[in-house]
Amino acid sequence: MNPEEIQGIFFAECDESLQAAEAGLAACQAGTHDSETINAIFRAVHSIKGGAGAFGFEALQGYTHVFETLLSDVRDGTVALTAPLVDLLLRALDTLSDHVSAARGEGDTPADARLLAELEAAQARNAGAAPAVVAEEPAPTSAPVATPASSGAIAMGDDDNAVAVDLDSLLDSLTDDFAPAPAAEPAEAPEWLVHVRPHAGAMTNGGEPVLLLRELARLGGRCVQVDCGAVPALDLLDWRTGYLGWTFAMPGSVDEAEVRDVFDFVGDDCGVAIGADAAMPAVRQAAPAAPAAPPVASAPAAEAVTPVPAQPGAPASEQAQSAANTPAPPAPPVAGQSIRIDLVKLDRLIDTVGELVIAQAMLAQRLSNENVTAIEELGMLETLTRDIQESAMAIRAQPIGSVFSRVPRILRELAATTGKHVRLEVSGESTELDKTVIEKLGEPLTHLIRNAVDHGIESAEERVAAGKPAEGTVSLSAEHRSGRIHIRIADDGKGIDQKRVLAKAIEKGIVAPDAQLTREEIDHLIFAPGFSTAEQVSNISGRGVGMDVVRQSVKDLGGRITIESEQGKGTAFILTLPLTLAISEGMIINVGDQSLVVPLANVVESLRPGAGDVKGLGVGRQMLNVRGKFLPILPLHDLVGAAGEPASPENGVLVVVETEAAGQAALLVDGISDQRQFVIKSLETHYRSMEGVAGATILGDGCVALILDVDSLVANAAMTLLRQPLRDAA
Repeated sequence: MNPEEIQGIFFAECDESLQAAEAGLAACQAGTHDSETINAIFRAVHSIKGGAGAFGFEALQGYTHVFETLLSDVRDGTVALTAPLVDLLLRALDTLSDHVSAARGEGDTPADARLLAELEAAQARNAGAAPAVVAEEPAPTSAPVATPASSGAIAMGDDDNAVAVDLDSLLDSLTDDFAPAPAAEPAEAPEWLVHVRPHAGAMTNGGEPVLLLRELARLGGRCVQVDCGAVPALDLLDWRTGYLGWTFAMPGSVDEAEVRDVFDFVGDDCGVAIGADAAMPAVRQAAPAAPAAPPVASAPAAEAVTPVPAQPGAPASEQAQSAANTPAPPAPPVAGQSIRIDLVKLDRLIDTVGELVIAQAMLAQRLSNENVTAIEELGMLETLTRDIQESAMAIRAQPIGSVFSRVPRILRELAATTGKHVRLEVSGESTELDKTVIEKLGEPLTHLIRNAVDHGIESAEERVAAGKPAEGTVSLSAEHRSGRIHIRIADDGKGIDQKRVLAKAIEKGIVAPDAQLTREEIDHLIFAPGFSTAEQVSNISGRGVGMDVVRQSVKDLGGRITIESEQGKGTAFILTLPLTLAISEGMIINVGDQSLVVPLANVVESLRPGAGDVKGLGVGRQMLNVRGKFLPILPLHDLVGAAGEPASPENGVLVVVETEAAGQAALLVDGISDQRQFVIKSLETHYRSMEGVAGATILGDGCVALILDVDSLVANAAMTLLRQPLRDAA
């Protein structure tokens, strides 16, 4: 594995850690957290710090060090987790995300000096008693400044924040009534041992034991022994295998948690054991330890043995015996195993599965043409092909929560810009869909959230005047429905002012002044290029490109977007997207000499009209009566330029389709030949983009069939048919 691949793994783990920390801080903000939540946040930040140090990202490492120090104080209970502190931690997490992006090469290193000062000011050492003592009893100017050689002086705090206190001056300043009795200087806590041994193959995944040893040395540890007993002959050495073991003597002032945290990042690649001197033979795998010594076994870093620092005043033999009699903790449950796969390899697998689906369809077509009665075997092959396809798609599936997790930061930034405070409600974040869809969903979702806060949510004063809570609400939800995913972004704002939208559209020349539009058509005007109701351009909105981008992005994903709005109560945008962009369901139709595919997501029903169901309207127009609702009939033969005579509604088939902008329509086709899965091939990649065509696929007979872009096809045809009778009549 080369350094670039290892670094890629680090950044992937950074993203996971940032999401875990975001979820934990959200729980803290909602008041639903516990001690494990704080630990999870701390571990996430610490993991990023460990990797940053390994790869030499100094700015990222320095920032996370200050961040995790404050989190450590919160975890230990020395700093109370108040609402202002949670807000500070959330801002710190946002900046940490920017640091990770900068390390990845996706931006500049953020300016964090002010935020670092806030984090340090909130730490226990800067909010505790030590600074107060200095403020109340300042040392005389003639007193020696805290240096190791100063008689009667001690340094309190770490090297960067040492507070010098002259004991003689302090004692003289106290009254005789409270003068303490002379006492000997307290003895330092005894040292304790940490034994480190990388497992075989520890460096296969990019592990570097030297970095762990440096961290122990930074904590004040000193190497007292190196175990070389496992080193083989020179010709048998494997550079990926760890042969050495180290024993470090740690100062008694070092806490167990600090040592354990050093090994959080290495997983199961390194064994660690902690104990007294008598435990050394067990760690070195030599003779058995003395009966009074606590048994020390090599354990993974994530399950490191709890250190047993010596207790003041207790004999070492009693401590060892107590440790020996302590039962071993039960083994934790085995967690699910996972591996990281290069996305290129995964894409290759999906492509191969797609070819398998095509081959299965071609085989079925061939056997059908030759009247081979292998129905049972063919059905088994089709079932296995579908199972393989679903399993391959499941590998690429990811929870949509990875996209939803970006929203809290967006809302915090918008709150700082607009002054509108918005509460977020999320449901269905575990709903899974294809990784490719998730990667392309971030931009439209960001636009919709910004639009909801800027245009939908009113100011606090307006909301209170309207009888609403001062704080607005934005809700996100996702669910699977009919083989597709439905994502709903809703707000409880003022809704769409249709009169204002129509007036703006007429002003900008988007629609004619005498246009007669339905409520749905007026709502969809906000997606028109260049449309905006903002009075002035800001860094949030006003240029009329945001919603146009949303619509185009959703269309590129093979989905559609609809609007539900009620003035004064709020607006909801519903995104209907395919679960994957590789394989989909479709209806194969025949039009003249052409075989075309209509995506099943657009199909409502297919029917043959009865007597009196087809009505004429104007010149060259026909309408279909479907249970009292009249739909325009669009002859697909003319729209695609197929050869041969077009079918009439009486001897053809009408396919009722649902579109985003033009509502429902009935496509007139010659017939329907099949309904099956098809593999989507990009026409733009292999040829060029074509109006009304979403892509292409290979049918069972080996022919290429175009996949219709039903939305654009129906919208363009409907506009043409609406205008044609008026011109003819004129």
